[in-house]
Amino acid sequence: MSIASHDQSDSQTRIRELEAQLVAERELRTRAENDERCFRELAEQIREVFWMTNPLGDALVYISPAYEHIWGQTCQSLYDDPGRRLAWVHEADREKVLIAFKRDAAAGEYDEIFRIRRPDGDVRWIRDRAFPVFDDNGVLYRLAGFALDITDRVSNDDRLSKLNNNISARERMSIFAALGTGMAHDLSQPVTAARNFIAQARMKVDVPDSPVLVPIDRAEAELDRAASMIRHLRDFARDGKPTRDTLQLGPLIEDVHQLMDPALRARNIHYQGPDPAVVSDVTLAADRVLTQQILRNLLDNAAAAFDENSDAPQVEVSTETRDGHIDIRISDNGSGIADEVALFEPFITTKDDGLDLGLSVSRTLARSHGGDLSVVSRGRASAHNASERTEFLLTLPLD
Repeated sequence: MSIASHDQSDSQTRIRELEAQLVAERELRTRAENDERCFRELAEQIREVFWMTNPLGDALVYISPAYEHIWGQTCQSLYDDPGRRLAWVHEADREKVLIAFKRDAAAGEYDEIFRIRRPDGDVRWIRDRAFPVFDDNGVLYRLAGFALDITDRVSNDDRLSKLNNNISARERMSIFAALGTGMAHDLSQPVTAARNFIAQARMKVDVPDSPVLVPIDRAEAELDRAASMIRHLRDFARDGKPTRDTLQLGPLIEDVHQLMDPALRARNIHYQGPDPAVVSDVTLAADRVLTQQILRNLLDNAAAAFDENSDAPQVEVSTETRDGHIDIRISDNGSGIADEVALFEPFITTKDDGLDLGLSVSRTLARSHGGDLSVVSRGRASAHNASERTEFLLTLPLD
């Protein structure tokens, strides 16, 4: 074979090899384009936000369009400034998320639930997870992850938890009601026995004006009051209605003050009652024992608003008549009540040793009289009240 023929054969072989290489590269490029198109179609259809970054997480490689729907931001804004993704995390969760991402993402253990605040002010709950991506040599070269909007699930869980708490509270209230009815009956026996003992002690006092009779008289008066409370509570538990009498408002409030006076004095709390001239002619159609219990609960809560470092503690009771009703306002200049405290829910308490049935029961008793009990101001602990005093409003019908 001549040299020319040999060169021509080599050229043809080389051309065929180049053609085969071009076909392979074209097929590979087509396959890559198809893979990329499938990836983008998948990423654009799923609800989760799919993201990819460099190994440090500070350079964004890809973010799926779902980001715009959940975050309320354009994808391009995140490409331009990847740090904005963390900037939209709720300020209360931001540090926790940053620490967890730096610590756990590269190990594939990053899985956090947090809140974001969208530009329109809406707060959404997000579950964000990250996974390491390695090259053929086992070197970490990407972080990939999914972020899912779980706001609806969190809301449903909150509603379910609240419903379960309400059911539990109602069950416990039913148990308390059943126990209370039985105890009201059982307590009458030791009260009667105590009154008999007092009568025997009185008979043994030979001197008519003996000082010993003073505590005996007071003990007997307290037992009479206890017996009256038991009787009224038993009647209310049986009939569900208060035993209405015509009551003078002034003496009623003063009686409660006298009951609470030792506790108020022990804490150096100044008590300011209503003007006697204003309430002297005001009469109610109410149950004396149950109405006193409402007022006592309110005064007791007001007194509990102070600690030993409180400055000039004061509790005030004021009244105002309107439209056949009397408004009784009980206020204090104590520490106030936080907005998140559900005041009238049973078994929700801020006291270490309390059940906090007082306000719940007091509102029920007030409404059973045709009145109501509400909170006017939560005082200094609330960000939504300009007043620095905590104030409750008890409304009862006039006689």
